[in-house]
Amino acid sequence: MLVAQYLEVIRTFVGENLSVVTGGAVAIFVLSMLFFRQRRRGGGLALDAATLAVPSSARAVDEDKAVNWAPPEQSYADRRGAVRRDGVPVRVVLSSTSFRNGVNDGFVVDRSTGGLRILMQSAMAPGSTLQVKAVNAPDTVGFVTVIVRSCRKHADHFEVGCEFEKTPPWNVLLLFG
Repeated sequence: MLVAQYLEVIRTFVGENLSVVTGGAVAIFVLSMLFFRQRRRGGGLALDAATLAVPSSARAVDEDKAVNWAPPEQSYADRRGAVRRDGVPVRVVLSSTSFRNGVNDGFVVDRSTGGLRILMQSAMAPGSTLQVKAVNAPDTVGFVTVIVRSCRKHADHFEVGCEFEKTPPWNVLLLFG
């Protein structure tokens, strides 16, 4: 008789608190599934202190490395944010206020989504801006603004490294080669 009374109390409690009982049952189910999944993957819960112990000689070497560590020196190519593509030189029209007639010409010798390397007859100061347009571009395509980042003199020309002020659309990038 005692069991029958106990079951009646449980049935009454569940009937009055159905949402709480359902939420508790779902929580228990989810936690047990996560527990068994973790155990099946081999991520046991117990850690063995002997396997985690580091020998004192290895600890001294690690501390020495930590004190003398310096970041590796990066080359210019490692710092590049976009992949550079070489290709056939593409003739371009350049516009700038620093040119005598306002317009000059040059050749794009490599390009990326970040900028262009242009060979031209005159030097440009780093930080100045240029307007660039491919000679073979249709009239509907306008000039692209680039910022000069570097300028190096070669035999009879200057090599100007430029960064796009705003990356142009893909169809305009393809006009540069």
